[in-house]
Amino acid sequence: MTIVALTGYDGGELAGLLGQQDVEIRIPSHRSARIQEMHMLTVNCLCDLIDNTLFPHQDD
Repeated sequence: MTIVALTGYDGGELAGLLGQQDVEIRIPSHRSARIQEMHMLTVNCLCDLIDNTLFPHQDD
């Protein structure tokens, strides 16, 4: 199973545990608030991508 991991700064312990097939989306910041903000934006973008892939002809 492929893992998509959202990490911050240096990736922490999780970065070293990911395999080649996994995806890490890292926010290179020291500020926790910035990392959380960008994680929320990333998750929203991923959800939009999934919605548009599954339901391509639906109007907003």
